[in-house]
Order: sequence, then C-alpha cells, then structure tokens
Amino acid sequence: MRVNYKIIQAKDFIKAKPTGEIDLDESKKVLGQIAQMEHLIGDHELLIDLREVHSNLDHADLHELVLELGRHKEAFRSKIAVIARDDEQFNKAVFLEMCANIDRFTVMAFTDFEKATNWLQSDEDIQDLWA
Repeated sequence: MRVNYKIIQAKDFIKAKPTGEIDLDESKKVLGQIAQMEHLIGDHELLIDLREVHSNLDHADLHELVLELGRHKEAFRSKIAVIARDDEQFNKAVFLEMCANIDRFTVMAFTDFEKATNWLQSDEDIQDLWA
C-alpha cells in the first residue's frame, strides 16, 4: 500500500530568540500552524527532519513539542518518522519517540532517510519493529 507523507524540516518550526536561545512558545505555535495546514491537504504521515538542526533543545523542550503535535493528531494518519543525526541528537529523537508513544501516537526515530520512508509506507507499527 502506498502512503503519502509530508516532510517538515525542523528549521521550518524551530525558532530562536535574538539571544540565540530556542523560543519554545513560538516554535510550538509554528509547529501547530504547520500541522493544521497539513491537515487541510489530505491523509498522510509526517516525516520530521532534524538533521540540520544544531540547537540547545533539552528533553523538556522536546516533550513540549511532542505535546503540541499531540494536540493536532488529526493532522496525520498515525505515524511520524523523525530523522536525526547519528549523535546525541538521535538520543533526543528516541526520547521524542518515547514521549509520543505515551501520548498515543506513533513516532519512530531514524538516522536513515530511506528506512524512515519505508517505515512510513509500511503497515508496521512500532511494536512490530521492536519484536
């Protein structure tokens, strides 16, 4: 089964203050707006690409962003793939994965674009991958 997916670059929603710190409130607002616009386009999965982000997002900030996505669950079918660099950023993406799965939507962290898109287009959910 072929599934449509939308790619969201983190630079499209991660916003900074003039001091260089992450503006979490503005980032959540923009992420919510993106999710709402995507919802109007049609039925698809989301792919969030974090590879080019070099920020000081901590775990609390990431949890807030996941909660914002959770407020807009109707904007995507059921899965979100997060692509991260294979460094500390991937560990943060795995944290996003855990937070989202607690909030009852499926996020999976990847370092490889092709694996991420294959997962989005598959019928597998996260439990199938961990089995």
